[in-house]
Amino acid sequence: MLKRRKRGRRNRRKTIFLLLLTIVFMLTAGPFVWRLEKIRQAKDNYDVQKVQEELHWFERNAGLLNKLGIIRDTQLWLELNMGGKDLESKLASYTDEKHQFWLLVLYLQDGKLITAQNVLDIMSESNLKLVGEGLLSLSNGDVQQARRLLTATEINWKSLSIDEQTIRHLTLAHAALAQEDLQAAQSELAAAQQLSPNNPACLSMAFDVALEEEQWTKAFELSQSIDAQTWRPKNRLYETKKAILSIHHGNLNGLTDSLVSLQELPKGEVYITYVKGIQALAKGQVEIGENLLKSALDSGLQGELNQDAKKALNQVIDRQKADFKLRSIVAETS
Repeated sequence: MLKRRKRGRRNRRKTIFLLLLTIVFMLTAGPFVWRLEKIRQAKDNYDVQKVQEELHWFERNAGLLNKLGIIRDTQLWLELNMGGKDLESKLASYTDEKHQFWLLVLYLQDGKLITAQNVLDIMSESNLKLVGEGLLSLSNGDVQQARRLLTATEINWKSLSIDEQTIRHLTLAHAALAQEDLQAAQSELAAAQQLSPNNPACLSMAFDVALEEEQWTKAFELSQSIDAQTWRPKNRLYETKKAILSIHHGNLNGLTDSLVSLQELPKGEVYITYVKGIQALAKGQVEIGENLLKSALDSGLQGELNQDAKKALNQVIDRQKADFKLRSIVAETS
């Protein structure tokens, strides 16, 4: 009986100790767990300012917890979205698939297609690598290959993360636009928006779709929403498209602002030449526009703008052939 009483007291003491230890742990770790959840929610909502605030809190208060993978990944995620110094070397130090994919995306953003291919070559065969191959194919102008890779029915695309699935849908939307398949582009955009409604890339894609639909007012409103996200780094492709939108709107101030932004970006002169070529064609200055577009292509205009410039030149050539044929017919009947 006495032994049972002693054993009961020991068990009660142990229970009380564990309870106190749990309370102390909750009081100590609770704020950090709560902050980690706030970071996760802010990332899901692409609330960049909130993510920055939470990271600053961790820097001031979390000590060694700043070495946690979730904190380091959030810092890298922030730099990938906002632009950051030495991001390439930071990502290159990782050997796992996720960070290799982020490095691939960084190279594609910078137009470094050969370096992006080198990253793909070292990635292990996976669904995520297929997304990377689709992205690179699109950047190389091989739209058909991009769509083929990313619509393979034997692949379980839902095994990817939400962000990765969103990138896949947006890549397919870009490819569909390049092939003037507006219905498919709208469908893929809707799928991306359903997965990640606050993803700024969805807003950019909606802007592209509005341009393709020639809904200039809607495109202008979307551009204002994009510009309101002041944390986004300047982007040659977007600034070029905004300049084209300004030409359609007759917005000379907006056009000037976009050209100034392009001037400040690497290789911006190539894109300025392209914009001026489109502007010349819009004014009916066919020869000037043709020469400017050829110059932009010769200077290394890449991606979808490369295809658009070729398309515009082909339209000019077709128009010149039609005009020549018409003049020949008129001359014969005179």
